[in-house]
Amino acid sequence: MKYFVTVDGGTQVVEVHDGHAWIDGELVRAELASLPGTDRVHLRLDGRSVSLFGRREADSWRIELEGRAFSVTVEDDRERQIRTLASVRPAGPSRREVRAPMPGLIVKVEVRAGDDVSEGDGLVVMEAMKMENELRADAAGRVVEVRTEAGRTVNREDLLVVLESVGTGEDDDA
Repeated sequence: MKYFVTVDGGTQVVEVHDGHAWIDGELVRAELASLPGTDRVHLRLDGRSVSLFGRREADSWRIELEGRAFSVTVEDDRERQIRTLASVRPAGPSRREVRAPMPGLIVKVEVRAGDDVSEGDGLVVMEAMKMENELRADAAGRVVEVRTEAGRTVNREDLLVVLESVGTGEDDDA
């Protein structure tokens, strides 16, 4: 499995196969074990032994290692592909399109034409590969069009929702 691990802004590719790990293509020996009676984990990395603590935050992990704190996000290859494919694409100066990242079934439509959305708001929930994926707005805007409905089967790249940036309409030029 391939993971993209971002630590304080820098991203490394971590691949795990058959009990081995590669960080940016370099083989490393890594072992993790919970320390009994604590909220810490023992990490042995290429013979170096350290104790660390991790706490889940909204969209990341807060890792404390040897007296230093780090913000860490982990995204697997599948999550990254979905995010990339489902990202809102320009359709004109102020319009953006949300398209299906893969074939699937629309489970729920969370917006209607005319709705204002904020960055991160859910737009559509679709099921693909037996997992539900929520497609979210990547910026604030107004829903101009909804081109799908719950129960509909969609193909990759089918147009689902059209958004327009708030405050960029023709009336703003006056």
